[in-house]
Amino acid sequence: MDAFKAYAFGTAGYCSLQALPLLLTPKLIVSMLAKDARPITDLEAYLSRSLALALLAFALLVILLTGAIPLTGGIEDNVKGTNADGLSKDPYAYPTLLVTTGYHALTAFYLYTQVTGRWTFGLGAGLIFSSILFCLGVWVTVFGSEKGRISKSTGADKRTSNFPFGNTESAKSKKKESKEDKKDEAKAERKRKSVARTSSWR
Repeated sequence: MDAFKAYAFGTAGYCSLQALPLLLTPKLIVSMLAKDARPITDLEAYLSRSLALALLAFALLVILLTGAIPLTGGIEDNVKGTNADGLSKDPYAYPTLLVTTGYHALTAFYLYTQVTGRWTFGLGAGLIFSSILFCLGVWVTVFGSEKGRISKSTGADKRTSNFPFGNTESAKSKKKESKEDKKDEAKAERKRKSVARTSSWR
């Protein structure tokens, strides 16, 4: 399993872990958060279960849109495929990665602001999990995608002049530039010879 799929399943698992207690036992969650013992209102139960269903839908969308689970269907067969490196060409994978990484960053920041006032196990655990998933999301964004692939045969990076570390001295770009320069020089030489021939005929 590559880092991208690990991140997708980690995000889905974390959202599902948050959703299950809200869906199954909203009374327990509200009674743990309330300062005094009181019965749960209908609004609190509705909001708890709605948030749980939204988190479960978010988890399912992350799994489906990142291509972690292969889909079958007419449109999907046309869109999906693999490129020369054997990587998935799912058009929604990278945007989904960016959105979920932003979600984890905002969640971690919010939990950090809550933890500074009072430390509880729930807030601390949420801060740790959100921070870990945010760091993994940033790592996958920078290094774990197609742009950070290493050649299996040589061990060298196949795209040394690519995001995020531009290398203008890469061998591929130099080779391509030298071929183009040779072609241009050959064209210019042929043009000079043709001009010389036409002027000598006159």
